[in-house]
Amino acid sequence: MSGNFLTAIHIMTYLAYPGNAGAPVTHIVSFVRYVEGVGTLVTSEEIAGVINTNPVIVRRILKELRAAGLVTSTRGKTGGYQLGRSANDMSLLDIFLAVEGDRVDFFSLAHRDNKPGCSAIANSIQQTLHPIFAQSLAALKEDLGRYSVAEVLNTSLARMQEATRSCS
Repeated sequence: MSGNFLTAIHIMTYLAYPGNAGAPVTHIVSFVRYVEGVGTLVTSEEIAGVINTNPVIVRRILKELRAAGLVTSTRGKTGGYQLGRSANDMSLLDIFLAVEGDRVDFFSLAHRDNKPGCSAIANSIQQTLHPIFAQSLAALKEDLGRYSVAEVLNTSLARMQEATRSCS
């Protein structure tokens, strides 16, 4: 599994956060717009700055998320990205499938079966592990389907509040 899945979850959680514009005054305006159902557009540069990664990586992942219908985008000077549907209606499985796909080989098994000069174990390891990893992937997908982006955001916000209280 690549780091793209974790980065994509971070992107989607940030897009779901009503105060994602950063500054305190903007936070209030952003929250009011959120309550009123007006989505805030966020640029890939802003997201990259928040998660401390290259904007090109963020744009590549956003492209996959947009293709899956999880985000929408508006071009132009005032453009940006926003969630394609409610964070309550988006599971971690949706994100996983958008960036990792629905394939067993996401475990990055090398295709080494039946190489000349290899031992019997080396020649059968791929076929041996494939059903095990397929079963693991099915369990992972089932678990990811249980959690929404909204739940991830709410848990993160609760942890931030708890950390703030314990520092006071």
